[in-house]
Amino acid sequence: MSRVDAVVVLCLSVLVATPSGAVAQTSSAASTAAQTPPIPGFLTSYRFHLNALRLDSSSDSFVWDTDFGGDVDVFDLHYFRGNVLVNFETIFGKQIRAIDPNQGNYTVDLSTWWRTVLPGADLGATFHHVSRHLSDRDKDFAIAWNMLGFQYASPLAIAGWDVDFGYRLLKTVRRSFVDYTGEIGGSIAASRPLHRRVSLLAAGEVTFVSVDAADRGRANQLGGRIEVGASFPGRAGVGEVFLSRERRIDADPFDLDPTTFTMVGFRFLSK
Repeated sequence: MSRVDAVVVLCLSVLVATPSGAVAQTSSAASTAAQTPPIPGFLTSYRFHLNALRLDSSSDSFVWDTDFGGDVDVFDLHYFRGNVLVNFETIFGKQIRAIDPNQGNYTVDLSTWWRTVLPGADLGATFHHVSRHLSDRDKDFAIAWNMLGFQYASPLAIAGWDVDFGYRLLKTVRRSFVDYTGEIGGSIAASRPLHRRVSLLAAGEVTFVSVDAADRGRANQLGGRIEVGASFPGRAGVGEVFLSRERRIDADPFDLDPTTFTMVGFRFLSK
């Protein structure tokens, strides 16, 4: 491993080596629209993904975690663009049956992005909505929250590595059955070609969620995720396989303690 490779891996390790945790429903990377080149017009670009992860968990509630969705540039004015991002996550367990979908989590982000004077750097204003639902379980109240804030994304090339950085700062404007008052997050994703048909992947994320201590009697939440894997480009898309480690806030909406998972999975991405 070269010195530059070691620096990239070290940055990823420092970024996510944080106790306690949260991503998933409060994930900076999962709800940040991909950067796009300026192509003035209407419906100028789109990206879609499909993920499936097998969880190494002692709980019968968490066996598989799947999600699919995408983001679309609705308009592009060269320096400004408007984006809609939608994601649907399903959690599968084995409590009631062998394949038991017990949660459905919806994320919708509406954002406008300004392509700044810095090469490749985008600054966005975002409306962020998440709602959570239980499958085949009784629930007569809403679990949801809305946030407003800013996001920043920037790429960097380091000696053969393509590195993408993302940051976000959000303030809760409405919430139901959650104590979140705001969110600060940062993510980094790096890839390096090993062959024309395979690339090495590494990614990390940290998310800090401030809470109203008087609501549920707990402190602010801090967590993260680290991921390593390989990418295989195809004619119409990209396939990825990966191994990740995550500690997640409110994996069960009724459990105030973070949950730790080791996951192995695959991902399909459109080009």
